[in-house]
Amino acid sequence: MMQKKVIILGGGVAGLSAAHELIERGFSVEVYEAKTIPGGKARSIPVPDTGTIGPAGKRKDLPGEHGFRFFPRFYKHVVDTMRRIPYGSGTVADNLVDTTRVEMARFGQKSLVLPSHSPRSFSDIREILDEFSTVFGPDFGIPPEEMAFFASRIWQIITSCEERRVDEYEKEDWWDFMGAHSRSSAYQKFFGHGITRSLVAAKAHLASTKTIGDIFVQLLFDLVEPGPSSDRLLNGPTNDVWIDPWLKYLTQKGVAYHLEAKVKAIQCGNGLIQSATIEKGGKTFEVRGDYFIAAIPIERMAQLVTPQIEKLDPGLGKLHGLSVGGVSWMNGIQLYLTEDVPITHGHTIYVDSPWALTSISQRQFWPDIDFTEYADGRIQGIISVDISEWDEKGLNGKPRSSVPAKK
Repeated sequence: MMQKKVIILGGGVAGLSAAHELIERGFSVEVYEAKTIPGGKARSIPVPDTGTIGPAGKRKDLPGEHGFRFFPRFYKHVVDTMRRIPYGSGTVADNLVDTTRVEMARFGQKSLVLPSHSPRSFSDIREILDEFSTVFGPDFGIPPEEMAFFASRIWQIITSCEERRVDEYEKEDWWDFMGAHSRSSAYQKFFGHGITRSLVAAKAHLASTKTIGDIFVQLLFDLVEPGPSSDRLLNGPTNDVWIDPWLKYLTQKGVAYHLEAKVKAIQCGNGLIQSATIEKGGKTFEVRGDYFIAAIPIERMAQLVTPQIEKLDPGLGKLHGLSVGGVSWMNGIQLYLTEDVPITHGHTIYVDSPWALTSISQRQFWPDIDFTEYADGRIQGIISVDISEWDEKGLNGKPRSSVPAKK
């Protein structure tokens, strides 16, 4: 029996995941990725020309990243895939390391630091009890009745059936469900914007209650259930410890992965997708297969939906509106330090930051990375910062989107 061929447009995590499942099921798989580095938006982005000559030869460029890689405990499928990717004497899943703390930093006030896993010792329990005075004290800023209301909303989500989640919560935004419009600014900051912007780069006025509620409840369950931490990170640069070993495994299995191959158009006929036009090396060509998978960003896919494709599936015509008003960008900045600053052993969430900042002090989670092999050999630490809100006014009165980038 002849193999069925699947063309995958996009070689990020979605495209690689599809390729992984298909190649293990006996399909012929071709992947076309527009970038020069595999991994799509999750790829490592080395800082060009930053590696200098050292005693052992040319050092590596600085290990730029989109931001820290965040793997909550409830991420089941991607971790299952990682367990099927060989790495050294084990698998890529062995490169996930637990955090132990999460910090909520507040401007001019005491930070709130809590374990990021179920209590494992008396010191964990004592740390939680010590923070009770902060959470329920006057300087936290959320009145007790608002805390009780928030708890009742979460309990309602926990006890709701799947039908209600789909039929009701999917159609109601998080801001309205939490009653944030009529409550204190502290309530809005923590339970409205904090849960949505800082954790998943979503907007409280747009994100559905089902999506945000499901994520928040899962995090809560992970915090109280014994086992791994609710928050895990990679133990090195993303491509080094995840993407490159993954691609190596897939190509050994027979996946044809093409870099710098950008999809320009998708052709359909007789009610089916017939081919895709690819541009590579200044030339365009057609690729054909039995099946096609689009694993590219929604804003890019929206540009490829033609009237013919929309006629076949009218729902695809809504992608443009979703890509323009419904998607928020989460971007990262790495601060390279000549002296390591460990900070918290996990995420720090800056609840007062207009740009919805979160950070990780990275080196403490990269124990086997020799930092002297990078740049000029003086790097001792990395602070990795994620920026989830680009349109709010910062402390200088301007949104990030209006600040010109430095050349």
